[in-house]
Amino acid sequence: MATKPFFLPDKEFNLIQDMNTELIDEIIGQAVNIYKIEVEETDVNIYGESDRKYFKDAFQVNCLVQFNEPDGIMDEAGNSDVNTSIDMFFQRESLKGTGFYPEIGDIVDWNDFYWEINFTSEPQLIQGSPSFKQQVLARAHKVSLSNLQIEERPR
Repeated sequence: MATKPFFLPDKEFNLIQDMNTELIDEIIGQAVNIYKIEVEETDVNIYGESDRKYFKDAFQVNCLVQFNEPDGIMDEAGNSDVNTSIDMFFQRESLKGTGFYPEIGDIVDWNDFYWEINFTSEPQLIQGSPSFKQQVLARAHKVSLSNLQIEERPR
């Protein structure tokens, strides 16, 4: 079991959380729309793959977004493509009340593009203590709408 850092009283930890919440939510004001897969309605084969994926309605989450520089790639046939990704930094404390945690496979709608989360981590600790995790990092790569196979539910 992790122990509480000696030089970090609860009052200071709460101050750090309040300042970060105000900075992200009220001053910077960046947000993304997240789509979670509707597991009960998406049929999968024995390999866990699906021809059609159904997603829950999008909801908005505040975070910091870092657009990573695109990489140009070219295959043997001479076809070129651009591969790009974003890093989203969520404040861990603010996620607790939402019932949301970024997971691999979630779809993100940001800057008129769709992104699929392919990596999550909690790299930032206050005073290096696992008891005081500060942020959740989610890395996502750009996907085309045709690859998502997002379809409206039949009514």
